[in-house]
Amino acid sequence: MKTLSKILSLFLLVTVLAACVPATQPTPIAEPTQTQVVSRDTEEFPWWNDAVFYEIFVRSFRDSDGDGIGDFNGVTEKLDYLQSLGVKGLWLMPVNPSPSYHGYDVTDYYAVNPEYGTLDDFKLLLEEAHARDIKVIIDLVLNHSSSQHPWFQAAVTPGSEYHDWYVWREEDPGTRGPWGQTTWYQAGNGQYYYAIFWDQMPDLNYANDAVQEEAKKIAAFWLKDVGIDGFRLDAVRYLAEDEKLADSSSNHAYLEEWGKYYRSIAP
Repeated sequence: MKTLSKILSLFLLVTVLAACVPATQPTPIAEPTQTQVVSRDTEEFPWWNDAVFYEIFVRSFRDSDGDGIGDFNGVTEKLDYLQSLGVKGLWLMPVNPSPSYHGYDVTDYYAVNPEYGTLDDFKLLLEEAHARDIKVIIDLVLNHSSSQHPWFQAAVTPGSEYHDWYVWREEDPGTRGPWGQTTWYQAGNGQYYYAIFWDQMPDLNYANDAVQEEAKKIAAFWLKDVGIDGFRLDAVRYLAEDEKLADSSSNHAYLEEWGKYYRSIAP
């Protein structure tokens, strides 16, 4: 009995001591952060900010004349359908003449691919698109041309005025591109030219002011003379052929200069 009495006394003592421990204070609930909703007039944003774009590879979109190749008139025929989808902008993959099916190696920056139609056909497409409140932009390939472009054909001759429109070395530097690819190829003159994608797409030399000025002229032709609404610039992160190979400060400087000119004629 004495033992049981001691156990009961000990139990009561522990219970009393536990009751004396102050209760844990609850963690205060944090007040939610007040956020400010900024309302902006939609007129502050450019037209493309919330526009629905439809990218078109003209060659495979719609063939209007049965020759097995898509064309500008085929795109024009489908504008009502595109409008019904809520499309507000057409992004056309390269429309310039090119020896390749994809068109990313241009032989003439001031013309359209004859397989797609004529420049008048293209202007009709623009006119009909604009009548439906649909804008049209095109791919502009500024980083490189086709090796079949007259500029490069002339540039192979060292004394040509176009020689410095491309990047040349007397010996093969042996360096590789950003993804480990070959970038230096030997031309018929024995020199090596730089081409980041492949030998049929020699890179233009933007360290040459004449090349920068030509890029501005090309923009002016399509924006002012033809009447397109803008460009999607292809591969422009590689404009500068320096040790960084992509996205260098020189590259940004070239684009900034070109962009200033672009905005001066198409604000």
